[in-house]
Amino acid sequence: MRVMQQISSILSFFPVIGLAALGGFLSQKSGVWNLSLEGIMAFGAFSGVFAYHYFGGSIWVSLLFGFLMGFVIGMLLSALTIRLSLDQVVVGFGLWFLTEGLAGFLYNTLLPSVKVKETMGFRIFSLDSVFYLTLLSFGLIHVVMKNTKQGLTVVAVGENPRAADVAGIDVSKVRWICTSLGSGFVGLAGAYLSLVILQGFTYNLVAGYGWTAFALILFGRWKTSGVFWGSLFFTFLIGAQTRLQVAGFTFIPPEFVVIIPHLGVIVALATAGAMGKKAGMPSALGVHYDRE
Repeated sequence: MRVMQQISSILSFFPVIGLAALGGFLSQKSGVWNLSLEGIMAFGAFSGVFAYHYFGGSIWVSLLFGFLMGFVIGMLLSALTIRLSLDQVVVGFGLWFLTEGLAGFLYNTLLPSVKVKETMGFRIFSLDSVFYLTLLSFGLIHVVMKNTKQGLTVVAVGENPRAADVAGIDVSKVRWICTSLGSGFVGLAGAYLSLVILQGFTYNLVAGYGWTAFALILFGRWKTSGVFWGSLFFTFLIGAQTRLQVAGFTFIPPEFVVIIPHLGVIVALATAGAMGKKAGMPSALGVHYDRE
């Protein structure tokens, strides 16, 4: 029983990594780099605590608000990169700095020190509803990508937007939807982190998890199953290490835990670069498309 409790405790962190990676995956699969995952998570975390304080203290309303704020940022990213044809890398980094800085500024300006007291009531095997919704989201998107016209449309837009356009697909619309919806998932991940895991907001609470999610997309070779297993592995890695430290096992310095997300990004980028085309990267990822 104690072992099951430890496993459940570790898995409770899965929505943070899983939802953020899934959101970035949706955007990239349609051909749009989203390099602002870290900032969107931070702004989602602030938005969740903001809604909890001002909108009646409901966890579900607060999580929804975090999702909506992420969705809005995704629309801004889409407007700048898809409609205005600005460089996706430059815009991504700019939005990262903007949203992360804005989250800290607005929290210090608009909120007192908020402590979240409500918890997720409904649980199965000590895991809350959001955990199972994350599993459901992975399964649903996997099925959609593999077996539906809509999923094949997203793949076509990410691989060959010109051919997709000739086939009658609105490339810009598909990319707008995937980027905005994906950013909503990222905002939800941040809100879950602040509301459920940490039960409050601090400026550096995201701690590189957005970049970890970005790296896991590369590790997963832009496949839903790969992103899922990578997210699950990283969740166990962080959770197990944290609990070993709590139990007094200090054979790994605690400072190492802090840099694991950043090491993951470096390794993922190096691995994807070494694999080249075999890494599964969508052919038109980062390439703007204008109809002639």
